[in-house]
Amino acid sequence: MGEVREGGRPTWAEIDLGALRRNLQAVRDLASGRRIIAVVKADGYGHGAVPVGRELEHAGADMLAVATMEEARELRQAGVRIPVMLLQGLHHPAEAELVTALHLVPLVGRLDMLAPLDAAAARAHRTVPVHLKFDTGMGRLGFLPEETGAVLDALRRCRHLEFAGLATHLAEADDPASPATEVQHRRFVELVGSVRASGFDPEWIHADNSPGLLRGGTPGASAARPGLLLYGADPTLEGGHALEPVMTLVTRVIRAQDVPAGSRVGYGGTYVAPCSTRILTLPIGYADGLPRAAGGSAEVGLRGRCAPLVGRVSMDLAAVDAGPESDVEVGEEVFVFGRRGELTIRVEKIAEATDMIPYEILVRIGGRVRRVPRNAGWAG
Repeated sequence: MGEVREGGRPTWAEIDLGALRRNLQAVRDLASGRRIIAVVKADGYGHGAVPVGRELEHAGADMLAVATMEEARELRQAGVRIPVMLLQGLHHPAEAELVTALHLVPLVGRLDMLAPLDAAAARAHRTVPVHLKFDTGMGRLGFLPEETGAVLDALRRCRHLEFAGLATHLAEADDPASPATEVQHRRFVELVGSVRASGFDPEWIHADNSPGLLRGGTPGASAARPGLLLYGADPTLEGGHALEPVMTLVTRVIRAQDVPAGSRVGYGGTYVAPCSTRILTLPIGYADGLPRAAGGSAEVGLRGRCAPLVGRVSMDLAAVDAGPESDVEVGEEVFVFGRRGELTIRVEKIAEATDMIPYEILVRIGGRVRRVPRNAGWAG
C-alpha cells in the first residue's frame, strides 16, 4: 500500500481533503451567509497547513487565518493567493514590511503597530487592509472598548491603511451554561454601533470561533472564524453534528503475542491480563501525540471493532488487548481515531478519555507522523 514506504515506520495520518471540503460547506450552512475566515494556524491544526490551505482556497473559503508571520509565509510560498489574516497582528514593527510584501491582513490590537504598518504601506505604494481587535471579555489581546475613540483617531491619521474589519474573540462559547458569551455579544454590538457612529463602516464584522457558531453566532456579524469544526471535531464535546473527521491516525501491529492470565504489560505493569489473551504492540506513543493517559482509558479501531489500549503509553509504543479469541497478526492495520469503513472513532472521544480537548490531540500529532493527503480537489 502507498501509505507505508519500504523500511519506514508504519505510522501515518491520512488527511481526507474531501471531508474538509464537505465540512466547509456544512460550516457555511451553519454560518447563515456569513463569510468564512478559515483558521489554519498550528500547521492546519496538525493536518498540514499547505494542503489544507490550498484545499480551502479551492473550495471557496473567503480568507485564511494564521497565528504567526512564519505560518503566513509558508502559505504564500505554497501558492495560496486568497487573503491571509494574522490573528496576533505584528509581534514586532519590522514585520510590517512582510505584511505588505506578502499581502496579509493584520488583526491589530495595539496602537504602536498602526504607524509602522502605515509607513510600510506608503513605501509599498499601496493601501493595506487592517482589522481592529477589541477585548470584550477574553482578557488577552485587543483594545478595550473605552479606547475606541483614541484608536479611531489614530487610524484616521494613517493615510495608507483601510479599516476593513472589526473583531473580538469569545472566551466561553463552549460552555452553554456561562453567561459570558451573551455579555460579550452585547459589548460587541455596542462597539460596532459606536464605530459606525464615528463615520467608519468596516465590511468584516467577526467574533465567532467554532463554538460561537454552534451557539448561533454573534448578532450582526458578517463573518466567522471557524477552526476545529472544519476538521470535523466538536469543541463543545456534545456531538450530534454531521461533520466528518478529516484526520485518520493509523498504525500497524509490529508484535502480536498470546500471553497467559496474570501477564503484566508496559511500564509499571499497570495492566494485568485477566485471562489468556493476545496483546498487540503498536509503533506509536506520546512522542507522536497519543496521550500517555490513553492506556487504560481509550480504544482503537481494529478489524471494524473497538479494542482497548492497555498499560501505559510510552514515548514510542502502545499496547492493545485484542482479546482471547483474536487471531490478529503482525502488519495488520489499527487506527487511533478517524474513520475506517463503517467504524468511526472521533477525536473527541480520545480527548474525553484522557481529560484533554480535541484541539490538543490534533496539534500534538508529532512531526515524525507522516501526513498523507487524500481526495484533493485542487490540481497539483
